[in-house]
Amino acid sequence: MIQATGTHVFTTPLPLEEGELLGNPQVAWAAYGEPSDGKAVVLLHDLANSHLALGPVEDSAYQPSGWGRALVGTGLALDPAVTPVISPGLLGSPFGSTSPATMNPVTGARWGLELPPLTVQDMARGVSASLRALGLSHVRAVVGVGLGGHVALRLAALFPDLAEGVVAIGSARALTEGVREKLGLSWQVLRADPDYRDGLYAPDAPPRKTMRKLRLDFQKLLCGREFLSAMFPDADTARAAQEADADAFANAFDAVSWASLCSAYAGSDVSDGFSQIRARVLLVAGASDAMAPVNRVRDTYHLLSAAGVSARFLELPGPGDHASLLLDSERLHGPLSDFLRRC
Repeated sequence: MIQATGTHVFTTPLPLEEGELLGNPQVAWAAYGEPSDGKAVVLLHDLANSHLALGPVEDSAYQPSGWGRALVGTGLALDPAVTPVISPGLLGSPFGSTSPATMNPVTGARWGLELPPLTVQDMARGVSASLRALGLSHVRAVVGVGLGGHVALRLAALFPDLAEGVVAIGSARALTEGVREKLGLSWQVLRADPDYRDGLYAPDAPPRKTMRKLRLDFQKLLCGREFLSAMFPDADTARAAQEADADAFANAFDAVSWASLCSAYAGSDVSDGFSQIRARVLLVAGASDAMAPVNRVRDTYHLLSAAGVSARFLELPGPGDHASLLLDSERLHGPLSDFLRRC
């Protein structure tokens, strides 16, 4: 399989939803196969992941990369030999795209809190601009997971001629009030940590204690009892694994970037753009997903259909926690392959 990675730096500012201009933004990307206009599928990552859908594997208990191995590969739903894949990094994510952790080209220092607030719409515009820079004006489909699903739906509304299809996995029109409140508190919790230093902490001295706590709280949304019992032999082993993940996450994920992404996700409701979508849409839900409860995804399907969108709703069989959605290639292969054949 041909694999490539790169970073596109834009020479013109990107207009942001809240009225500011983001100067010289950059978008990191990974490609699997040889993406070409009209054939490629765009793959968008979730909140805590990177654009490196197939890895490499990090030497860490926290693995931001490699999340797409059940989707992308020979004989899988996205076979790069048949359907080449391009995976851009979302703006705000601290793994190569412009984020609070990257350098401000004007000052030469980290953006930090100087980076203008980013929204899901800004992320969608960043994806669109990066695709155009790579020579892709039309793609077969956009597939997004969690936050990436929000971006995919917003992208289809902003640029109706971009994609034939949209697949949103573990995404509804908006987060539930409880999840929105939990993610929205990230700023408040971080500011109470002395190590946060008003966002001026050194890269090697982040507010680890608070970031560890935020990760453990977030894991409760990702991993329910069903997932943990399937992955670990007992509760103690599961707890140790989650604590190791949280420790590694606190060292790897920039704190301001996390709070900024959480704020954007919590404030996102993509339903106002449904009437602009021309692409076919497939919504994939897990029965016990706290991030995108199945009833909320079903409501999103009804809203799409009422807006005139050709939409389908699929509840995955088996484990239904958010963390389990991309674990089983077999249950994803049939529905996604069938949907993509129609795009």
